[in-house]
Amino acid sequence: MIDYMDELVKNTNFNQSKPIRDVVYESLRKTIISGVIPVGERIVEKEYAERLNISRTPVREALRRLELEELVEYLPRTGVVVKRISIEDVIEIYKIRHNLEVLATTSAMENITEQEIREIEELLDLTEKKNKEGNVEEVVKLFGVFNSKIYEASRMRRLASMISKLNEYLQRFRNISIAENERREKALREHREILKAIKEKNKEDIDDIIKRHLDYSLEIVMSEIKD
Repeated sequence: MIDYMDELVKNTNFNQSKPIRDVVYESLRKTIISGVIPVGERIVEKEYAERLNISRTPVREALRRLELEELVEYLPRTGVVVKRISIEDVIEIYKIRHNLEVLATTSAMENITEQEIREIEELLDLTEKKNKEGNVEEVVKLFGVFNSKIYEASRMRRLASMISKLNEYLQRFRNISIAENERREKALREHREILKAIKEKNKEDIDDIIKRHLDYSLEIVMSEIKD
């Protein structure tokens, strides 16, 4: 456990105007989702509390919230451990995400401005440039910006938050599906196709492109989980 404490402490900022239980919950959640604490690792309430120099109560409350989110689970004779994401969980997340992404994109289709379209085109040009330079980290970041701009154009604030929440559960796999240059180029082409469908107000193409886009990512994530 001590191997993961440094990251947990780094993620814990008590200099916030939030209750301690919320700060502990957010830091634990971030550390788990990022994959720093491995699947199956036991989370010892007492050790966390001592390292953070706080009582065990906020840690206990945070673990209960994380258990409700199914990020951790209680195992008899073992205690609280980081829960494994099952194939069924991943499939469910991708099914929900598909529907939400289509809703966000078709809504963007109806609301996007010419200025926003130009900004997204410039963003895609920049992403292509960074990909040719081999700057994978920047490409991953720009893919996220692309999604954010589509969500913003949808004018559906809550929807963006819902999709983001879903994606957090798969964050530990976020780079797997675009680790290879061929996949990044494919994703970039699909992003250009999505923007083209938005401009042409082609809802059928939007559904098809997003399905292909997510299905490929799903296959890669599933293969990683099976391994």
